[in-house]
Amino acid sequence: MGSTLVETININAKDFTEHFLTCSTCINQFSSDSRDHQPKLLPCSHTVCRQCLERIVNSQPRSDAIKCPICREHILLPRGGVTSFPPSFIVNQLLDLMLRLRRDVIPKCNLHSNEELLFCETCDKIFCQLCDQHQISAEHTIVPFSLAIKRMNEILFFKASKTINCLDHALEVVNSEIMRLDSSMEKAAEAVNRSFNEIKSYVENRRNNLLQSLKRTKDHKLTVLNDQLNVITNEKSKIEHECAVFQQASDIHILTQRIQELNDRIERMSLLGEPRENSFMKFEFRHNQALQDLARSLNSVGRIRVSSTYPPLCTAKIEPAVANLQCAIHIETVDYNGNIRMDGGDPLTVNIYDPYRKLCEYNFHDKQCGTYTIMFRPLISGNHKIDIRIFDRPISGSPFVVHVTQHNNPLWSFGKRGRGENELSMPVSVIVNDCTEREQVVYVLDPGNSRIKCLTHDGKLMGHLATDSLLEPTSTGLAYRSSTSTYYLLDWKSKLISAFSLTNSDTSLMENSQININHQITCSAFNEPVQIALFKQHLHSLLICDSNTLLIIDSRTGDLIHKIDPRSLGIKTIKAFTIGLQDEIIIGDHHLHILSYEGKYLRQIVSTKQQQIVDVDIHIAHQPPDLIPTYYKQQQSLAANSDESTSSNSLASKGGFYTALCVDVNGLLLAGKCGKDGIAHIEIYNNHGHLLRMIDSHSQRLRRPCSLATTRDGCVLCVDLTTDSVRKYRYT
Repeated sequence: MGSTLVETININAKDFTEHFLTCSTCINQFSSDSRDHQPKLLPCSHTVCRQCLERIVNSQPRSDAIKCPICREHILLPRGGVTSFPPSFIVNQLLDLMLRLRRDVIPKCNLHSNEELLFCETCDKIFCQLCDQHQISAEHTIVPFSLAIKRMNEILFFKASKTINCLDHALEVVNSEIMRLDSSMEKAAEAVNRSFNEIKSYVENRRNNLLQSLKRTKDHKLTVLNDQLNVITNEKSKIEHECAVFQQASDIHILTQRIQELNDRIERMSLLGEPRENSFMKFEFRHNQALQDLARSLNSVGRIRVSSTYPPLCTAKIEPAVANLQCAIHIETVDYNGNIRMDGGDPLTVNIYDPYRKLCEYNFHDKQCGTYTIMFRPLISGNHKIDIRIFDRPISGSPFVVHVTQHNNPLWSFGKRGRGENELSMPVSVIVNDCTEREQVVYVLDPGNSRIKCLTHDGKLMGHLATDSLLEPTSTGLAYRSSTSTYYLLDWKSKLISAFSLTNSDTSLMENSQININHQITCSAFNEPVQIALFKQHLHSLLICDSNTLLIIDSRTGDLIHKIDPRSLGIKTIKAFTIGLQDEIIIGDHHLHILSYEGKYLRQIVSTKQQQIVDVDIHIAHQPPDLIPTYYKQQQSLAANSDESTSSNSLASKGGFYTALCVDVNGLLLAGKCGKDGIAHIEIYNNHGHLLRMIDSHSQRLRRPCSLATTRDGCVLCVDLTTDSVRKYRYT
């Protein structure tokens, strides 16, 4: 069967119309339907529209001849005038062809065949201008349907190109994954061979040990038998020699004696006739369960681990990041169908870049339940880039841009002035009970409402302690000793210290908790006792602030143990006080002073005016300390020029006095300080007295912190007396 070769040529319709279907005189397109622009063929073979020919005839003096407007040849007019010129059949055929082609691409109105349809991009509607009175205004974008099709084709081509690019990228990614699959198989095969070679080495070692044991046993047996042979040979030689000597003897008595000796030797020689060792040696292979245990163990040795994790659907939740505080990233993995993964072991790649494009250190924890936790400590403020990948493929949203702020704002805030359930009136003290595995409870002394408010760790109201018969508006101090689960409540007016415990320790039944008053004490030295603190080492001692004097009393009897007058030590007023881990007494006025249990002045912590903020790390009890690169210490001087650092340093340089103090389980000192401008902050010092960082509470300014309490997870509760609220901050 023969084949035909067809050659196709692409022609631009617009250019073709301008060159072959347009009148060269008036530059209008020929039309077989229009009377004025009908194409007329002249004798000179040029084509001119009827309207142009009539205009030429009317403009010339002779009515029987005209000049061709293209070649200027004289042409006689036929008797019928311009109308009698024959039509240009070639042009008309081309017009019909173009019309058919246009009708294939651009639909015309069914009622008006010459009317091209229009398209409203605003309404997404095709209409005919003659039969559809579509609203045409500045709010509607109307374009010819041909232009709309052209735009749609462009958009289609763009989307198709984009789709093809995506498919090309998908091909590249899948092919790359196939290559990595081959590489992973090779690495896994090498690991299998290496591991079983190690097992082979154990088997070979055992075989060699058995062979060596066999040889040692044979050598031992051979030594014993050779020794016996030597004894027999020596004995034989000795007897032969004696026989040769006594063969010439003639004394009957001597011969009789030798015969008797030989009889005795014969009896002894019978023992030498039995080998002292035997030749029995046998290797046993199934004498115990070791072979079966080995087979079972080999069946469970090694495994081929795979993962169904689908990185594009895995998510990461990043906690708000504050400079020089721990920040957690929680990653949750899912499979291709969106089901949460229940095991871990995925190869995660994490890169954390600071604003200077330096890598940050982090700790990685696989919870073996499909979730992972990344802990890092940003040391400077600014945008940090976090790139998280699984199987070297980014998870959803990666890379993340996290803004690290210099401001430490509260995790939550509870309360405002009032007497309602969620309101406080002159709160003066806060304590935290988190010594057990159960949920921690926050207790806020609310004397203005004669109650102790109980909050959850996330700031939700749990209820109130039933203290109607105990708590008065004059109660000013609250303390808690975890070792005995005893609470101490101080009333300045009655001068009583009430030690009580709770009948119900279940936090979910806090409303039903009742108070059991263990005992009440007072001290004859009391004048106006306003605050109370508990010693860590001296378990039966209480520290009371009374009229700018510190009293140490016995918690069982109320007897005065020791009296400390700070004024004799150069401390004019006691604005706040607390007790350290070694029972040292810390007093705050315009400075921080440290006294011994006996009241001896030890040292003063330098104020923030005279020391720079030290860029070191702090950590909670169950975490190892982090190492901070010296690079960041160099960058601290640069960061100090930024706006945020400037605001923090200026905050530290302002004067004021300390109004709240506490020491956490790691020995860090937290000090609430009121500035002269009425704005307060919290300073954190290490056990060497170096200022680590500050809590500025930028979004919710502190006014007068009057009580602090820390939790074991690195948070601090702060009571703000001016705003009648309690707030929780992170400080590690």
